[in-house]
Amino acid sequence: MRLNNKGWGTMEMFLLTGGLLIALLVAIFFISKLYGSFNSTISNKNYFELETKLESAAKEYVRDNDIQIDGETRISYETLKEHNKIDNLYDQDNNSCTGYVTISRIDNINYYKGYISCPGYITDNY
Repeated sequence: MRLNNKGWGTMEMFLLTGGLLIALLVAIFFISKLYGSFNSTISNKNYFELETKLESAAKEYVRDNDIQIDGETRISYETLKEHNKIDNLYDQDNNSCTGYVTISRIDNINYYKGYISCPGYITDNY
């Protein structure tokens, strides 16, 4: 009687299983790396929102007090809070933050840039 040797053998099955296992481990590594970057993005989004909140408060402060900007001006968080333009600044860990806004006037347009300092984060060029 003659056997048909065109099917799967034990060695082929071990090789295929090993290959699939390696591919699974690589996929798990990249998925965990991807989710780690999502947490970082969410964290930075919170700080960006705080900077934007400062900028909005400064715009309102300049508009309500009819302040004329020549060159560059800095308005502190304390000034904005003192004039009830902004509430307390807290990051996602409920830490108190501080900061300021620089206002630059270029071609009769005011440009606002918020800078914050929190225990775990400081805006570049603070």
